[in-house]
Amino acid sequence: MRDLAFVMGFLAMLPFAFGRPHIGALMWCWTAGLVPNSYVFGFATSIRFNLIVVLLTLLIWLLSKEPVRVPMHRTTILLIIFGIFGTISTAFAIGMEGGVWEHWGNFAKIIFFALVVSALFNNRTRIEALIYAVFLSVGFHGVEEGLKLILSGGGHHIFGPEISILTDNNHFALAILCILPLVFYLYRQAQQRVLRLALLGSAGILFFTVVGTFSRGGLIGLLAIAIWAFIHSARKGRYLAFAIPVAIALISFAPDRWTDRMDTISTANQDESFMGRVIAWKQSTLIAFDNPFLGGGFHAVQDFGVWTHYRQTRFHELDFIPTDEPDPLAPHAAHSIYFQVLGDMGFVGLLLFGLLGLSAWRNTVIVAKQVKGRTDLEWAGQLAQYAQYSLIAYFVSGAALSMAYFEFIYILFAVIAALRQLVERTIRETPTVPVPSNAR
Repeated sequence: MRDLAFVMGFLAMLPFAFGRPHIGALMWCWTAGLVPNSYVFGFATSIRFNLIVVLLTLLIWLLSKEPVRVPMHRTTILLIIFGIFGTISTAFAIGMEGGVWEHWGNFAKIIFFALVVSALFNNRTRIEALIYAVFLSVGFHGVEEGLKLILSGGGHHIFGPEISILTDNNHFALAILCILPLVFYLYRQAQQRVLRLALLGSAGILFFTVVGTFSRGGLIGLLAIAIWAFIHSARKGRYLAFAIPVAIALISFAPDRWTDRMDTISTANQDESFMGRVIAWKQSTLIAFDNPFLGGGFHAVQDFGVWTHYRQTRFHELDFIPTDEPDPLAPHAAHSIYFQVLGDMGFVGLLLFGLLGLSAWRNTVIVAKQVKGRTDLEWAGQLAQYAQYSLIAYFVSGAALSMAYFEFIYILFAVIAALRQLVERTIRETPTVPVPSNAR
């Protein structure tokens, strides 16, 4: 029954995209984040919802009056170069057991969708609609899991959607952290009281979701966001008056197993899980040393043959970083966005990845400067500010997670670039803010 209801609802949504490819792109984003197949159990499990939306969107775009053109600016150029470089790296991959071309396919789809976002989401209405689509997909999972946690009195064990990169609790914590600031942005822009309350309540639930994942990286990401918010707060006393009681309440009411888990942050060098990450970082570094320009290909460090080769022949070269020997039975994931790209695409790929992040950050700074004194663009300044929180969460918490190819962050890169283009276009067309006719 659930399968039938979902399929009927899905089919009912498709006509809204006819003649409006950006609507199809919203559905593309929604199905990618929601992972509909994790909610169905019968005949619908074999339906590729996202692929159907992708093909329909591209067809509608080609037949519509919407220009089929990707704007060329720093972010899109870097995305294209990064995509091409990833393809070349895959062609010369040193490990093939992990289905390197399958991983490349997922990577290519992410880059392609980011370019689609750059082309289609070129005004405020569309940009905010895309943020809502992300909230109603990945954010939906976060609210659902958070409610289960609260209703179970903290007993529910949080995981992300099945058959997804977000299934792992640590990955899920990072995803929710990245989305949480944008929910606050939507809250500030919403006009209807009911919608504002729903968004504010969702933000509170998402906070509990991050905490409830028991992810140490999630906690570090929350702290990074909190510190950045304090630095930029105009009312630091009021901020501390709110933040300190929240922190005390969290520590006081958190179960012992949560506090025990978080306490291991201070003794990371004695934690087996963390030191396992360091071993994978060393292995990824050795791959890059041997393949500095192209790396080893996607998930090279997780290829058993590659892992074994470096364990047996070169691991001792990094003994100045004390760790145990690598697991002889099973390779480990890179467990870091930086070492993941380093092992996959070498130092050149890591440079491109870093330039994408720096470009996104620079765009937020430029937008914030350009909109000063422009009441008509105040919303853009707020979006740039909240996007910075999302970037901080990703680049801090991602340091210990294999989330280099998390689709949302590339969507965010594209949205931030589109925001800058929109602001600059608006300033060119209306260099001064129009004065209301009733002003004196």
